[in-house]
Amino acid sequence: MKNIKYLASLNIIVLGLAVAGCVSPNETGTESYKSYGEQVDDKKIVNKIRANFRTNQAIPDHLINVSIDRNIVQLSGFVRTHQEADFALLSARNTPGVKDIIDSLIVLSDSGYAERRGKAEAYSTKR
Repeated sequence: MKNIKYLASLNIIVLGLAVAGCVSPNETGTESYKSYGEQVDDKKIVNKIRANFRTNQAIPDHLINVSIDRNIVQLSGFVRTHQEADFALLSARNTPGVKDIIDSLIVLSDSGYAERRGKAEAYSTKR
């Protein structure tokens, strides 16, 4: 009988750890200072934005990070052209529940990026 109780409690602990492991503490939208409802809303919005990105071939979804705080979305990462950046911003802006967008996307074809990249490569070869 003790073994059965022990196994039952062990299963509950393992299940609890598995469920807790499903949500990364660093995952955007799940910050502890938000109410549970805000966390759920933000998570739904992020999932909708990512789904929209995956369905649009003009958006390099694997290069764009989506962060959110109380319905304000930040897009960061790299895109190849200004057109890809515009598509990503428009797609995110048209997602229901999004209040505002912070654009932190870097366009790889931009001359400013080429200059920064050149400086970074020159710096790394001096070591």
